[in-house]
Amino acid sequence: MPASSPLRYRVAMPEPSSHEFHVTLDIPALPDRPVLDLVFPAWTPGSYMVRDFSRHIYDLQIAGDTLPCERVDKLRWRVASGGRPVRVSYRVFAFEQSVRTSFLDQDRAFLNGTSLFFLVQGEEQRPCLLDVEPPEGWHLHTALPAVRGTRHRFRAAGFDELVDQPVEVGKPRRYTFRQGGTRFEVTIAGPTNADIARLLAHLRRIVDATGALFGGFPFDRYLFIIHALPERGGGLEHACASTLDIAGMAFEDEKSYQRFDELCAHEFFHAWNVKRIRDRVLGPFDYTGENYTRLLWFHEGFTEYMQAIILLRTGLLTPEQYLKDLGEDWAKYAGRPGRNVTPLSELSFEAWIKQYKPADNYANRAVSYYEKGKWAGLLLDLVLRQATQGRRGLPHMFRRLWQSHGRRGRPITAEDIRAAVESVGRRSLGWYFLRFVDGTADLPVPIWLRRAGLTVRTRSPAQAEREDEVKARRQQGWSGLSFAAGETAVVKNVVPDSPAWRAGLTFRDEIVAVNQHQVDAATVGKRLADCAPGQTATIAFFRQGILRTVSLRLVRTPERKWTFVIDPAALPPQRRVREGWLRGF
Repeated sequence: MPASSPLRYRVAMPEPSSHEFHVTLDIPALPDRPVLDLVFPAWTPGSYMVRDFSRHIYDLQIAGDTLPCERVDKLRWRVASGGRPVRVSYRVFAFEQSVRTSFLDQDRAFLNGTSLFFLVQGEEQRPCLLDVEPPEGWHLHTALPAVRGTRHRFRAAGFDELVDQPVEVGKPRRYTFRQGGTRFEVTIAGPTNADIARLLAHLRRIVDATGALFGGFPFDRYLFIIHALPERGGGLEHACASTLDIAGMAFEDEKSYQRFDELCAHEFFHAWNVKRIRDRVLGPFDYTGENYTRLLWFHEGFTEYMQAIILLRTGLLTPEQYLKDLGEDWAKYAGRPGRNVTPLSELSFEAWIKQYKPADNYANRAVSYYEKGKWAGLLLDLVLRQATQGRRGLPHMFRRLWQSHGRRGRPITAEDIRAAVESVGRRSLGWYFLRFVDGTADLPVPIWLRRAGLTVRTRSPAQAEREDEVKARRQQGWSGLSFAAGETAVVKNVVPDSPAWRAGLTFRDEIVAVNQHQVDAATVGKRLADCAPGQTATIAFFRQGILRTVSLRLVRTPERKWTFVIDPAALPPQRRVREGWLRGF
């Protein structure tokens, strides 16, 4: 049999209500491999957590169980094939609606390859064919190229491409448009109260602006798969597609459309940053476990920053609204107790074991590489704009990395990022990476915003409350407690060295009374707010089933409200930085 003989995958769904896919893998004769290792992926690229997809496999049969087969571990089966062809058949239970997993019910199917397909170890580069057998009347949508003259058969250059391109099956609404010679397809499954025409118009503008930044598109076809669900579920990027899980019935105000725009801009930008401008460990992938990288701050955090820049360039986001959001978001970030404890590069490396499996003290020791990475991206953009009188910034760094690495298939390193940054800024910027990427220095964002011609104001919550003196007074005290979602007042976090910390309260304590007044999740904050700074609150709580009591003395809150607004009196050099940042690529 020719060396190019493909691996053949077949997916059927004869009983959608069972939520089980019937999968068959036909492996051609491989005389040089008398023993085959069949490996089921443990994770999906773009979502940095081991998920052990093999736990959903049932009824595994290998050539009718006529070949010797040994299960080696949780994701590996070893088959003594003697080099002969092998057929593997099994079922996969798929009932989790997310961008990371496959799903099947009586209305639709979603195929995410890492949760469906075995790989044949050592044959990851072998071409693959995929046959999908949908129920009568259902349609297929995927960015995988179809095999001409066949029905529902697609081809992939190898396993990476096979599992990277999801397949939507069912009766979704389907739309198409062309931009710059590229065909864009959009499917929307599920009920939504959104203005569909508006969503499509926004998508076109996002696509146009992003393509303009990079000088065109690196694909001939691109597919947006949109699932309108009861709750928003995020997105996942692919080389020629993205999956977007939105809250379908939540389009009740302008902010809901902005959230949609941000999600689309983020995932579409990933078609370059992470899928093509990528760390070497992020493709080809090791699907058996963690693929450690110290660059997630760049791939995800900088993309989080660039999504807003893209929307500014489209006009879907005004500078005034952007600055308003920026102030609100900075207040949240500046209040994170763990923001300056762990370096960004280390946050990236530890994402697999800490961010997605957080311990109780995570908020005090770390912060999301998405969130801190966004602010690090903003800071670097302002630094570059300052160095170039507003003419060049972070978008130009991405364009340079695309030309030097992404479009040539060359993986990047941290040194490549620094070299591109210094090429754009035309000066040494090692101090930035030393302090803010590999160090834990506080990000001086407000200082650099002032240099960009903004007025920066900070106030306490009480000072920001101008219309209600009672409400203002009740916002002055602070205990350092935060509570988990739910009906009871269960402590989620205690800020180090706060009044609650010094009083001995800790994670998972269930507070039942404040100053002898019974409380729950809805009232605990109100009873604490009855106490002014300097006053003492008596806290009754359960810890491991034992009722305890402590007293804590509230202090004046360290929390601050931030506002960033355009300064009309800014000097010309500041205005040039500001205009380049807010209005130009």
